[in-house]
Amino acid sequence: MNRNFLFLFIFLCFSLYGKAQVTVDVSIDTLLIRVGEQTKLHLQVSMDAGASCDFPQFADTIVAGVECLEESKPVTTELNGGKRLLVSKDYTVTSFDSGHYYLPPLEVLVDQKPYQSRQSLSLKVFSVDVNLSKPNEFFGPKDIMNAPFVWEDWALVFWLSILLIPIIGICLYLIIRYRDNKPIIRHIKVTPKLPPHQKAMNEIKAIKSEKVWTPEDSKEYYTKLTDTLRNYIKERYGFNAMEMTSSEIIEHLTNEPDDQAMDELRELFQTSDLVKFAKYNALINENDRNLVNAVEFINKTKVEVDPAELNKKQELTVEEKRSRSVKLSLLGGIVILSLLSISILIYIGVTLYELCF
Repeated sequence: MNRNFLFLFIFLCFSLYGKAQVTVDVSIDTLLIRVGEQTKLHLQVSMDAGASCDFPQFADTIVAGVECLEESKPVTTELNGGKRLLVSKDYTVTSFDSGHYYLPPLEVLVDQKPYQSRQSLSLKVFSVDVNLSKPNEFFGPKDIMNAPFVWEDWALVFWLSILLIPIIGICLYLIIRYRDNKPIIRHIKVTPKLPPHQKAMNEIKAIKSEKVWTPEDSKEYYTKLTDTLRNYIKERYGFNAMEMTSSEIIEHLTNEPDDQAMDELRELFQTSDLVKFAKYNALINENDRNLVNAVEFINKTKVEVDPAELNKKQELTVEEKRSRSVKLSLLGGIVILSLLSISILIYIGVTLYELCF
C-alpha cells in the first residue's frame, strides 16, 4: 500500500512538472472603450527552448460584437540563458456596438498540444452621447487647424540661413581671386615717390652700369638714354614727350632760359636720330659726351622738392605673387565652402518642406 502511494505521488509530481513547462497569459490595455475605439490584446506564451508555438488566428471576430482589426508578428525573447522562450503577439480589437462582452481564455498550440490562457477578460463598450432632442443636427468635419508656431522648430533653420550668407560671400570672393590669379589678401607696399630728376639719374646710372655705349650697341644705348630724358621731360614739364619727335620736344622747350642746356639736348637728340634711323655709328667719346650732356640737362632743369612735401607723396604698389601651394589651398577652400553651402541648403530645404507640408 505504501509503495503504491509512493508511485502515485511521483506520477503526480511529474505531471505537474510537465504542465508547468507551458504557461499562457493574456492581458488587455483597457477594459473600457467607446464605440469605434481600439485597444490591444496581448497574448504571451512561456515554453521550453526548441518548442514550436501556433497562435490563434482570427478572421475578423473574436467573439460576437468584438472584432479583430490587426495581428502583429510574434516576438520571441530568450529566458534563463536560452533555456526558455517567451513568445508574445498583439491583437488590435474594437467594437461597434455598446455592451459588456466576455472574452474567453485564448488557446494556443505548443508542439501541437492545446494550452489555454490562465485569464479570461471582459470588455465594456460605451455608446457615444447623442442629443436626442435634436436628431437632425449634424456636425461636419472640423476645419484643418494650423499648428502653433514653435521657435525651437525654426531656430536651427534661421541660424543656418544667417550663417549661409557669409559662407557664400567668402566662397564667391575666393572664386573671383582664383579666377583672376590673385592672392587671397592683397599685400600693399607703401614706397615714397621719387622726384623726376632722381628717377632719371637712377636710370642713367643703370645705363652706365650696363656698358652698352660701344659702337655696335649704339642704337640700344641711345634708345634707353633718350627714353629716360623723354620720361623726365614728361614729368618735369607736363607734356607727353614720349609721343613727340625730337624737334617737337625742342620746340616745346624754347622758353627754357638756359641756351647751353638746350643746345646740348638738341645735339643729343640729333645724334640719337642718326643712330636709330640712319645707321650712324657714334664714337665712344661721342657717346660719353652725350651721356654727360643728359646729366647736365637734368641738373640744370631740375626742380628741388621740399623734403616735408616729398614725404607726403607716396606710391602704392601691390605685390600679388602666389605660390603653387597657396593656389592649391585656395582651390581647396573653394571646394570645402561650396560643399558646406550645398549641404546647408539641402538641410534647410528638407526641414522647411517637413515643417510646411
